Amino acid sequence: MASKKLIPRLVFAVRLLLFVVFVGYGSIKLLGGQYDYGDWVISNRTADGTSVVWAFYGYSPVYGRFTGLYEVVPALLLLSRRTVTLGALGLFAVSLNITVMDFAYGYPMVKYFSLAYTLLCLFLVVQGRERLLSAFWRLPATDEGGAPNGPDRQRGSGSSRRSAV
Repeated sequence: MASKKLIPRLVFAVRLLLFVVFVGYGSIKLLGGQYDYGDWVISNRTADGTSVVWAFYGYSPVYGRFTGLYEVVPALLLLSRRTVTLGALGLFAVSLNITVMDFAYGYPMVKYFSLAYTLLCLFLVVQGRERLLSAFWRLPATDEGGAPNGPDRQRGSGSSRRSAV
């Protein structure tokens, strides 16, 4: 009985944690922070990977703010149980990109945080796997005529409701 309550609570805690993290990072980017905007000179002799990435993203303030939207919008989707799987998929793509970039360009300790966030997003995607399977791979049940065989179909054609009006 305790395990039946544990998983939903854990899913809720992960949703809340990811919401706070990605809305925080995304808001900083939307407000014009985090990237190196302005005049800078990069030398291939002195610049490390981190500086190159920040300068690249900061080259265009518009693009820098779009990266904030890529984090905030899916994070907001985590707040509703109906859209949590969609939000988790969006954040998984974003966080996977961040994780690969962090490891590829030699970021310090934050690469492990981004890896943890990516794995938490994957956890939420796995929790919503039935919804994904139903939406993309399973065909809806139909009768011989090809009409959907859903809950309204089982109750009847609904003609009694229409004729009463």
